[in-house]
Amino acid sequence: MKKNKPFLFFICLLKMGIAFHAHAINKPVLLAPGNGSSGYVRNPGFSWSTVTGAYSYDIEVAIDTGFTQVLASRQGLYITRFVPVKILPVGKVYWRVRAIDTTGNDISDWSSRFTYIVTTPAKVYNVPAGATFNAFKDTLRKAIANTPAVIKLANTTYTFDAGITGTFCIDTINVNDLIIEGNNANIIISNHPSTGFIKLRNSNRVAIRQLKVDWDPLPHCLLDVIQVNNANPNTLDIRVRRRQVVGQTNAYYPDIFNNASFTDHWSWAFLLDVANRGSLKRVPRNVFGLGVNDVTPLVDIDPYQYHIVHPGSTSGQYFSVGDILAIVARDNVGSFISTYNCVDVTCDSIINYSSPIGCYYSYEGSEMKVLNCQSALKDTSRWVSANADGVHCRANLIGPWIEDCSFTGNADDGVALYNKGMFVMTKNSTTSLTVKPDFMNLAVGHTFKMYIPKTGFVSDPAYVVNAVTASSGNYIIDFSPAIPAADYAAMTDVGLADLQQNVQLFNVSLRNEKFMVYNNQFTIRGRGAIIRSAKGMVSNNRFYRCSSPAVAFYNEAASWYNGLYSRDAWIMNNDIQNCGFDDLGVKAGSIHVVFHKIAPVGSVYKDSISLYRQHANLFITGNTIKNLSQHGITLFNASTSKVLNNNFISDITTFPLSGSHYGIFLDRTNACTIQGNQFSGEIRTLTSNIQVINSTNVTSQ
Repeated sequence: MKKNKPFLFFICLLKMGIAFHAHAINKPVLLAPGNGSSGYVRNPGFSWSTVTGAYSYDIEVAIDTGFTQVLASRQGLYITRFVPVKILPVGKVYWRVRAIDTTGNDISDWSSRFTYIVTTPAKVYNVPAGATFNAFKDTLRKAIANTPAVIKLANTTYTFDAGITGTFCIDTINVNDLIIEGNNANIIISNHPSTGFIKLRNSNRVAIRQLKVDWDPLPHCLLDVIQVNNANPNTLDIRVRRRQVVGQTNAYYPDIFNNASFTDHWSWAFLLDVANRGSLKRVPRNVFGLGVNDVTPLVDIDPYQYHIVHPGSTSGQYFSVGDILAIVARDNVGSFISTYNCVDVTCDSIINYSSPIGCYYSYEGSEMKVLNCQSALKDTSRWVSANADGVHCRANLIGPWIEDCSFTGNADDGVALYNKGMFVMTKNSTTSLTVKPDFMNLAVGHTFKMYIPKTGFVSDPAYVVNAVTASSGNYIIDFSPAIPAADYAAMTDVGLADLQQNVQLFNVSLRNEKFMVYNNQFTIRGRGAIIRSAKGMVSNNRFYRCSSPAVAFYNEAASWYNGLYSRDAWIMNNDIQNCGFDDLGVKAGSIHVVFHKIAPVGSVYKDSISLYRQHANLFITGNTIKNLSQHGITLFNASTSKVLNNNFISDITTFPLSGSHYGIFLDRTNACTIQGNQFSGEIRTLTSNIQVINSTNVTSQ
């Protein structure tokens, strides 16, 4: 029989020792940026299809077709998305992706090769040195009116003062394809401590780069505790003195009495760690609800001294002479950079030394990128940076990409990802509900789940929105399929004045999926990262002296209505040291996973552990936890999750929090695995290395 040429070629290759492997998994299909597309985004988000049987993905971005000159790459991606942390050069780049199976032995072929052409806007608008705020705003207005455009600042210091109105210096809408090149300029927001920097609405593909921003006066105050009177244990009675600060118009931190720019925005106070700038004092209670009316100035003694008396507070036991007390003024103020309904906003190489609230906020948008940024302590006279969170994303379609950043001295959580519950006011039928407008973000085609706070019940499957109709200040949501009769009957708490008890709807289309928190450092008040999301990674970060759990996956049912649960997420290769020592760390782990319902405690409702297993497919692996305060890793209310190859060590001899101490603690879990974890470096005596209760089908080795 005559053999055809392709067959002979195949036989020849075999004789040459070239083997062929039939891959069990397919190669990925590239999605965006589309092949041959061009754009002004220098840190684009690359995405591709999910491959059946794949566990992780590798990506390469290069300037040549042979991928010998690689610009960016990442191995071990557990999400189908990648953002290069460094800007891509102008011109054509090539990118490809491959998939790896769960064993790591089967690797797919590389995908087809796509190209993306990086371009720069032709229109450039310069802000000269010495420009006033109004001049800057006029230049920005021209650039926005003529996008695509670049606005360039000089490498100098700009002082923004006259002309600032409202809650933000810049508050603008409908901006597309704008690049603000800061050129390492310094911006001082003067005489407006309650005014945020930039607010964007309904905007797309905006990049802000290479800026340093500070406020004068600052929106927070530091005070030395010079006297503590504990004669009455039910009254906080202290004397304090304002600290000096460098580089501000006034040599002292802001006055905390009869000072409208501060006292009109007064929020709360907390004690700092005098040995570690940016961290809180290591006591269980370090945040206090002090108020303006608690302050009496001691002008006759010293114009910088105050007598603070707060009746009904037992917090005096946590105060000592020599402590530093911080007070933040963050009520009714603007954040550093805030976006609403914005897609693809890049914040790159920005340093903020303070902020009236937090740093990078994204509400109901998608794909915020925070790269190479710092919330930093400017000098040794600074102990607090921003007054709230580092990155704060609510109801985003695609979650943030946060890489190579540092958040030190933030007065609240480092990263917060969540959605808000929408309160059910009326049950119209099994396919129609009326909800309040608060946090309402459902649209046709979105899916939602119902949550009952008193039990922790979450509906399954999700419901699809078919229509949204405004009605008497509320919204009627029509959906399918119908709510089962038993679930419908369980919806007894609707239309209540006490909103925390109301049945709520959570949008699961807008839940910050495919988030990435990678190679960042956090030293903050609160939780390093609190996540209520899916299909994302918290990887290779350093969490040092965060007062609450370093990584928390839980809903806040009783207070903020923040939720809901997390699934298909990885907490891996993080370095966690000395975290979780405050009251949020009590009975919690440095890595803390739990799902809450609400339960009555006296006359109020507080978070309580639910009976339901809502978390699933969580992978907690390769983390090092040093000097755990209560527990190392708590995994509650989870199914099909793994706790693998984590390392527990210590160099102190006591536990910051009393009670039982477990390295790994599982409660109310099913089909979870504990394997390969190391405890030999933990020099303290744990109650138990591993504690498992109320759980089924747990594999522990």
